[in-house]
Amino acid sequence: MKKRWLGVAGLILMCLLPGCGQTAEDAAAFGEESADGTPQQTQEEEEDESGVEMTSWRESVQKMFEDPYGDYSETGGEIVLLTDGSVEDGGYNEAVYNGVRMYALGAGRSFSYYNANPDEPETYPGLVERAAQENARIIVCAGDIFGQAVGVLQDAYPQTSFLLIDSVPHDLEGEELSIAENVHCVLFHEEEAGYLAGYMAVWEGYRQLGFMGGRPEPAVLRYGYGYLQGIDAAAKDLSLDDVTVNYWYADTFSPDIAVREKADGWYENGTQVIFACGGGLDESVLEAAENQDGLLIGVDVDQCRDSDRVLTSAVKNIGAAVTDTLDSFYANGGWNSGRSGQVKRYGVDEGCAAIPVVDTEWRFKEIPTTHFFEIYKQMKRGGRTVSDDISAPPQVAVTVNFE
Repeated sequence: MKKRWLGVAGLILMCLLPGCGQTAEDAAAFGEESADGTPQQTQEEEEDESGVEMTSWRESVQKMFEDPYGDYSETGGEIVLLTDGSVEDGGYNEAVYNGVRMYALGAGRSFSYYNANPDEPETYPGLVERAAQENARIIVCAGDIFGQAVGVLQDAYPQTSFLLIDSVPHDLEGEELSIAENVHCVLFHEEEAGYLAGYMAVWEGYRQLGFMGGRPEPAVLRYGYGYLQGIDAAAKDLSLDDVTVNYWYADTFSPDIAVREKADGWYENGTQVIFACGGGLDESVLEAAENQDGLLIGVDVDQCRDSDRVLTSAVKNIGAAVTDTLDSFYANGGWNSGRSGQVKRYGVDEGCAAIPVVDTEWRFKEIPTTHFFEIYKQMKRGGRTVSDDISAPPQVAVTVNFE
C-alpha cells in the first residue's frame, strides 16, 4: 500500500472513514454548526488570523481526486464500479463513484469503472462477469438494476466480493434471493430524507404538493412514503386541514415528454412544489417548473445548483456510506460477520439522510436553519419516527390523490 496517509488526502479520508457522521452537526450533508447551533457558512477560500490564505476543504478534496499516484485504471482495477450510466451525471452515479474514488485514492487501491447501457439490462450479467474475470477483488454495483445480475452470479464467483448499493440480490421476477457470504448490501432510510423535505415544504407555507416517482421500486417508495409522512406531520403540527398531494409514478427514470406534460398540468392546476424522484425524470419536471413558475424538490444529491426552481433536495450521503463500507471491507480482509451476507441501512442515525443546509443556498424564507436542526435532532433521538414500511401507502390525514 502506498504511504500517503500524512498527506492532505489521507487526512480527509481519515475524517470520513469512521462513518457517515457521528452527530447531526458532523453529518456531511450539513457541515459544521457554531456554538449556538446555527450552521457556519463554508467558503471557497479561508484565511487564518494573520490574513494568510488557507487551503479550503473543497480544494483539499479536489487535490485528492487528482490521482497523483495513478490508482485509476481503465480496466482491471482491484475495486470495480459498475453503473448504468455516466459517473459524471451530477447525481446518483457520481455520488457512488466519488465514494469509491475517495476510498481508493486515499488507501492506495487501484480502481476502475464500467458503464452499462441503461437500455440493455440483459447485458448487465455480462458486465459483472467481465469484472470478475479481470480479477476484481470487490465489485461495487450502483443501483437496484444490478440486483438481478448479482443474484444470478453471486454463487458463480465465490472468490469475488460484491457490494450492492440500493439493492439486494433478486431473480428476474424481482423476488429476493438469499444473500451469499461474498455479498454485502447497503440500503438507505430514504423515508427519513423524504420526511424532512415534505415537512419543511409544508412548514414553509406550501399547501398543494406533488410527488413524481420513476417506478415503484423500494428506494423510490421509501422516498415517497416518507414525503407523505413528513407532509402529514407538518400539517398536524400546524393544525392544517387544506393540504393536498398529487402522487404518480411515471414508469421511467429518463426525461420524457409525458412527465413534462403531467407536471405542466399539475402546476397549472395549483400544485406549488413537486418532489421529482427518479434519475433523469427531474429534467422534465424542472422544464415544467421553469415554464409554470413552480418549484421542485431534488433527490439523492443536492440539486440546488441546477436551477433556482429547486427548493431543496432529499439527500442520502451515498459517498460516505460507500467509503465507510469499503474501509470496513479492507480493514477486515473481506466481509466480516456483521456484513457478510447482510444488509446495512444508513439513515439519520449515521448522518446519511437529510436535506442540504451548509454549502448550498438555503431557499426557505419562513424557516430558520435552527428549526430544521431541531426537527432533525428529534428524529435522531427518537422523538419523531418515520415508518419504512413500503407494503402500502402510509395512513395520513392530508388528502392524497394517487394517479
